Amino acid sequence: MQAWQAEAASRLVQELFAEFPLKRPVAVQWRNYRTTAGMADFRDNAILLGHRVLDTPDKLAATLRHEYAHLLAFDRYGLRGRGHGPAWIQAMRDLGQAPEVYHRYECKRNQPRRVVIYVCAKCGTELPRLRRLPQRRRYLHASCGGTIRFKEIRAVTPSAE
Repeated sequence: MQAWQAEAASRLVQELFAEFPLKRPVAVQWRNYRTTAGMADFRDNAILLGHRVLDTPDKLAATLRHEYAHLLAFDRYGLRGRGHGPAWIQAMRDLGQAPEVYHRYECKRNQPRRVVIYVCAKCGTELPRLRRLPQRRRYLHASCGGTIRFKEIRAVTPSAE
């Protein structure tokens, strides 16, 4: 996490809390998430933020407001305020935000390190998969009806970015 992220998050939470007070103070915690921008923790009244994803002030502000809206809805309506339902939508509107459920930030996804190869006994077609099929079952190739059998596990070479 960078210093500007902590400062900006702290400042914005203080501003939101002053304008839309909650019954308990809000804590901001930073996580090493790869794809998750943020999460609201109702038990601890905390906002969990992913410092890898929130690499610009705009992303940070939008995500922090989104998660604060979760805490605000929960504070107002209790368990009925959880999720992205009407209570959260109203809280987002009160905060002056569009009620968007998911972020569309560019983020690095996990890359597969291996591929499992199956082969059709009838036509010989190789069928790559990310995971092994459950054993003790018989699988048929949809194209020709042949039995699918395990062949090998291959390492995947990382692509250059």
